[in-house]
Amino acid sequence: MLRTLQCSVVALLAPAFASAQVFYASDEPSPSGNWRFDVATGVSVGPQWINSLTTGLADDDAAQVFYICYAASLSTASYAGTGSAATLLGTMTYQGASRSLTGLAFNNGVLYGSHNSTTTPEGLYAIDVVTLGLTLSYTYTNPEIALEGLDFDPATGLLYGANDGAAYVDPQGANGRGVVVIDLSQPTVTEALMFPYPFGENDLDGLAFDPAGVVYLIEDEPAPMHNFDVATGTYDANPPMNAATSAVIYSAGTYTTGQFPGLGVNYCAAVANSTGATGRMSATGNAVVAANNVILEASDLPNGSFGFFLTSRSAGFVANPGGSQGNLCLSGSVGRFVGPGQIQNSGTIGAIQLAIDLTSQPTPTGLVAVQAGETWNFTAWYRDVVSGSATSNFADGLEITFQ
Repeated sequence: MLRTLQCSVVALLAPAFASAQVFYASDEPSPSGNWRFDVATGVSVGPQWINSLTTGLADDDAAQVFYICYAASLSTASYAGTGSAATLLGTMTYQGASRSLTGLAFNNGVLYGSHNSTTTPEGLYAIDVVTLGLTLSYTYTNPEIALEGLDFDPATGLLYGANDGAAYVDPQGANGRGVVVIDLSQPTVTEALMFPYPFGENDLDGLAFDPAGVVYLIEDEPAPMHNFDVATGTYDANPPMNAATSAVIYSAGTYTTGQFPGLGVNYCAAVANSTGATGRMSATGNAVVAANNVILEASDLPNGSFGFFLTSRSAGFVANPGGSQGNLCLSGSVGRFVGPGQIQNSGTIGAIQLAIDLTSQPTPTGLVAVQAGETWNFTAWYRDVVSGSATSNFADGLEITFQ
């Protein structure tokens, strides 16, 4: 199947992009203390940034940046800066004194933070991201509240917050730990405990609101990512696990609706499969070899199709190799990711993913380590059925230059 032919023309297209995702983080003191959670596949990958512990997390889609707080420090990280160091903006202050915040949330051009401590007033603060000065926007109604994870519903403007305060009582008399909803748009701001935590949970510091109407609750240790449907108030019976590796003190989350630059550039024309779409390659992670953090994805595949990834230092174009319906976008020495667990099924989402080990890149003569400055090309081969006949196809090509 893997006959090769030199490529005459390689058409470079736009960079690959990853879709909107849940991002979550913690005060884990290692570079891997933050992750991107793919809602469609249930896979978490990271880090998005390094060198910044996290107690609160928010995102500004217009500016394409994350805001990260740790106590009174505020930092930013670019959507495009996957794996790069976060930038420290400085110390946040209220009336001339530093003020620590837990949760962060961004809405309509304003960054908000939650302050819960013996230092009053406890409430929601607007943050000037230039001067780092805080302005009190809303004072919580009960000092027993411990509102940490925050995120807005962009459609309604409602603010959702994770309350860890067991003795909290809202203005309507509801009490205990759970998700509090605050409506800042009313002449008199409303505050209500709307959804209790799952049974047995008492420390859910992070929260992310998916505009599909799903709230994710994130713990500061290895644990399920509990999530519930706002419309029904029911929790997912089989929540995915987070990627945390140890128990820490804080966690945070946010849901981004912006686009995130992936790794590499796509090239070469794929042939439409039985779905009517063409298989599409993308990658996320870090192009720095030392980080060893690259995740390949092939999407728009037929459901329930087996496939695996291919790689070569040389781009190429071979029409219908070995009787395949598709085009192979590689040439030269082509390696196959066919080790244990590397041949995958696209399932009900029509996609396969693989975290590759840059120290063990497959070639026909054995495994090699990717070197900084090298360019490698990737595609995916997958099975298909067209008009009742079994066949195979290929995704387009993806070229990544490593650093």
